Amino acid sequence: METRTITIDEALDLVARSESHFWDFKSAKSSGKVIQKIGCALANADGGEFLVGVEDAKTGVGLGRWAGFPLVEDGNHVMQSLSADVKPPIPYIVEWLQVDGHESAGYGCLLGIRKSPTVHETADGTVYVRRNASTVKIDAAERVNLALSKGAETFENQELGDYTADELADEPELARFLGNLSPKTPADDFVRKQRLANKETGRARLSGAILFAESPSAVATKRCAVKVARYETRVEKPDRKHLSGTPITIEAPAYQLIEQTMAEVQRLIQAVAVLKPSGEMEPLVYPPEALKEVIVNAVIHRDYNISDDIVIRVFDNRVEVRSPGRLPGHMTIDNLLTDRFSRNPTINRLINKYPDPPNKDIGEGLKTTVRSMAEAKLKAPVFELEDNYFVVTIEHTPLARPQEIVLEYLAAHDEITNAIARELTGINSENSMKDVFLALRKANKIERVPGKAGNKAAWQLTSDAAPAPAVTLEMAEPGNRGQRPQPRRMPRSKRRLLRRR
Repeated sequence: METRTITIDEALDLVARSESHFWDFKSAKSSGKVIQKIGCALANADGGEFLVGVEDAKTGVGLGRWAGFPLVEDGNHVMQSLSADVKPPIPYIVEWLQVDGHESAGYGCLLGIRKSPTVHETADGTVYVRRNASTVKIDAAERVNLALSKGAETFENQELGDYTADELADEPELARFLGNLSPKTPADDFVRKQRLANKETGRARLSGAILFAESPSAVATKRCAVKVARYETRVEKPDRKHLSGTPITIEAPAYQLIEQTMAEVQRLIQAVAVLKPSGEMEPLVYPPEALKEVIVNAVIHRDYNISDDIVIRVFDNRVEVRSPGRLPGHMTIDNLLTDRFSRNPTINRLINKYPDPPNKDIGEGLKTTVRSMAEAKLKAPVFELEDNYFVVTIEHTPLARPQEIVLEYLAAHDEITNAIARELTGINSENSMKDVFLALRKANKIERVPGKAGNKAAWQLTSDAAPAPAVTLEMAEPGNRGQRPQPRRMPRSKRRLLRRR
């Protein structure tokens, strides 16, 4: 246990924090039951911190609320509540804080609670979770869902009432899979040995249906397909008018689902044309491995307890993949690229047995996406949790500074407008793009085009920024020796600058 002295400003900062999904205060007078509740709630949710030794805001303001333990030993019951009374014990770290110059206010006990891969309950068997700034008691049904979402239990082992082991063994996809598997194994033996069915009831498990059923949603009675939609817009929150055509629903065994989804997403992306700094319109291009890893991650690691499809939305400037379920176990956005936890270990393991497995490099998936985007000089992917979904956004935004992109475009064109510059740089705000122009003008690189204002306003290179005009002579082709070399026509922008000079 670490003890340290903090400054008055640091103490005031702690006291001034608002209670939230990740932060709370408790009085030093709090009972062990109160400590158990908040500890369990944070561990069962996304982790967080709470400070014991601060009174409610109604009792005072600022340091007037700091009322800690006279001695560190006086707070031993706090650790006792978390390590001995909670079942199972909660993973935590503790730090004892004393305010410089206000030692008489006692020690505050700052506890850091990690998100836990298991479900914790208080001494009386009650389960609590943290929701926003509240600690909420949940019932038995919600507890089951909590265990599934954490990965403490796996829904892939759920038995399917109307889908038998014999039906699973007859699936064409399983036959194709086993045809490439060595040593050769009969289908019914494989189903039995891999625990894809309950041998006593004869019922197939969800993992077998997801991997090998021709139509998983039909036998699982849950929506577990992929829906792909094209939105002809760049706006952050599109509506129905931006939807191009009818979204496509793809349903197939997991391996085929990944392949078919990848093909459909690539088809939609290639139909999008984007403006390049050269002035040419070219097909939108993303690193294929970056897209594939996100799709593979969504199919293999989604929460199949949630009856919903994976939704992929292709925009003019980005691709969003929305996968049902929050991050399992101890996984958080912060450790997403360093730690591993498989919500569906059977699906993850068996799909890796295909000749060309989509999860070839176990644990490298999203790291490959990040690396591929960087190699393509595109903005890093964004990982977010939105309600009960894990969302990955891949943007077609160049890593080059906006100023560099503007100057590159003007090297080949007479002028540039705010709208063109926003399309090239990925900047959404007109005012933000205007700030880029103003910075370049301050550096004497560009200037306003005379006579153009309002929605027709444009910018051009200054004479100092423009390259010196030159006439380049083309030599005659080998078959035309004796002909006089012809001057190459100077670009219009350079001719204009020469006349100005």
